[in-house]
Amino acid sequence: MLRRATEDDFAPLTMLWAQGWDAGHAEHAPKALLKLRTAASFHARLRGFGDDLLVCGPRGAPTGFVALRPDQIDQFYVGSDQVGTGLASKLMAASEAELRARGTKEAILECLAENSLACSFYEKAGWSARGVEEINVDTSKGPFRMKAMIFEKVL
Repeated sequence: MLRRATEDDFAPLTMLWAQGWDAGHAEHAPKALLKLRTAASFHARLRGFGDDLLVCGPRGAPTGFVALRPDQIDQFYVGSDQVGTGLASKLMAASEAELRARGTKEAILECLAENSLACSFYEKAGWSARGVEEINVDTSKGPFRMKAMIFEKVL
């Protein structure tokens, strides 16, 4: 299900991520962060994930993606047209399997606490909410401090 991103994937992935981020964050994220979340910033961040960026769907028309870090699901998105299709559950299972294959025993993921759709999905997928913590998120201007709900799971 998961594959490495190809050059043909980056433009549609940028759109998928920008739209998904806006849907889940624009209403609640700090205004200073909203200004930094441009299509160009999403595109640059996607390229920066390197081999840790894994996608699903056809080449040139990805339907979702995950970006992994050691012991963490850094980014997790499915296209808005895929919500409710079961793709997110399959992508999560594949992401967790990839982390296990990399030797991860316990993983975390971070989510804007007000993003109730995402928080609900993570809990249904077996992730436990540890609580709200201050985190650094990557931006084109360097780290940005904000609060996020931290989820954890034994893999």
